[in-house]
Amino acid sequence: MRLRQKLVLLSTLSKALMAALLLLVLPWLVQALALSHTDQALHKELRRVQARISTVGVAEFLPRALENGHVHYDLLQDEYIELRPAAGTTEYDTLATLPRRQYDRLVDFRVLRHQLRQNGRSYVLEIGKSIESIEDVHSLLRTLAGYALLIAVLSTLLLELGVIGQLLRPFDQMVARLRSVRSPAAAPLPPLHTSTSDFQYLDDSIQQMLETIRTVFEQEREFIANASHELLTPISILQNRFENMLQAENLPEEAELQLVASQKTLQRLTATLRTLLLISRVENGQYPRTEQVPVAGLLDEALEELEDRLLDRGLTVQRQLQGAPAVPNGNRALLFTLFYNLLSNATKYNEPNGRITLQGEALADGHYELRIHNTGPPIPAGQLPQVFKRFRRVHAGSTEGHGLGLALVSTIADFHGLQLRVASDDTGTTFTLGWQQVLPAES
Repeated sequence: MRLRQKLVLLSTLSKALMAALLLLVLPWLVQALALSHTDQALHKELRRVQARISTVGVAEFLPRALENGHVHYDLLQDEYIELRPAAGTTEYDTLATLPRRQYDRLVDFRVLRHQLRQNGRSYVLEIGKSIESIEDVHSLLRTLAGYALLIAVLSTLLLELGVIGQLLRPFDQMVARLRSVRSPAAAPLPPLHTSTSDFQYLDDSIQQMLETIRTVFEQEREFIANASHELLTPISILQNRFENMLQAENLPEEAELQLVASQKTLQRLTATLRTLLLISRVENGQYPRTEQVPVAGLLDEALEELEDRLLDRGLTVQRQLQGAPAVPNGNRALLFTLFYNLLSNATKYNEPNGRITLQGEALADGHYELRIHNTGPPIPAGQLPQVFKRFRRVHAGSTEGHGLGLALVSTIADFHGLQLRVASDDTGTTFTLGWQQVLPAES
């Protein structure tokens, strides 16, 4: 999972956790706020009633006999004020939820009870508010709080996503530029413009690392090219001497066998050096790429070269090529070497009386894919990443080759901008080449 996706997921989960926690606490919090607001309103109403009584007396609240008391309800009977005689003389204030009659039923009220003295007598003053009306306020506050929470979570989430995208934009640029580096010899990357010091430090470190790799790679490539070129001359001299010695009369048979074995060793060494020299020259871009090379013709030529080996192993070749694939801006000789090596491997590591399948198809995006499949034993999964490295043999016990054939294939493919992949399973091994075709111009 990419860093951006992880940060987005973390932000989303944190907002979801916060929202879930607040939704659990919200009903209790809103109820507490609604009751607190109601209690404050009851105390405020009590102060207003006390001020009224101190001005006009209790007569307004006691139009009938004091013994009976009197209850004043509002129009909807959601609130009431009751004043009645009290038996005690101690003033007190209490808040409680008590049942009171509303029309013909008992309804819970939030009641503030206060004892006061007026004209030498003690009275109990009750001010109540219906719990149902409080619940209405509670429901309204809960709905408003829910909407506010939703808006807050969404707005902060969108804001964080925007900030994350803006902060990680330099990092995405670095990843995209690194993906564009196809070889150690690639041109230096342009500097990254960012105000984040950490990203700037990371970009500088990457630039230094790439420059070091490029320098080491150039030195290695130059050494391989020079060494391969210089060693070919003494090897050629040794071969000529061995040939002259083999032509000598009265040469012992044992010496003759040793000379022949030495010649074979020199031939293998020569082939290895020539391949290394070819890889070095391809990597240095010493070959022109000016041709549009037809693929079918090269495959035919390579199969013709391998005809004897195919017959010896009883292999059959199946073709399923769509259209007329061609590699634009190619070098015919190098591409022949590429196809020859792939087909040679498909022949060498195939099972007796096996099959080689050449399958090609044009994709919808203008690319062409060519798959070369053989029915030989599979390559172990752990060795698949190593198949294109130099001097690596992926088939255990194999003594053929020098481990440079697929390395040369990879080098030529990179030189032509071809996409090269390998897959292997119980049905065999498949090498896939892909490239962008040049579509014919519309008339």
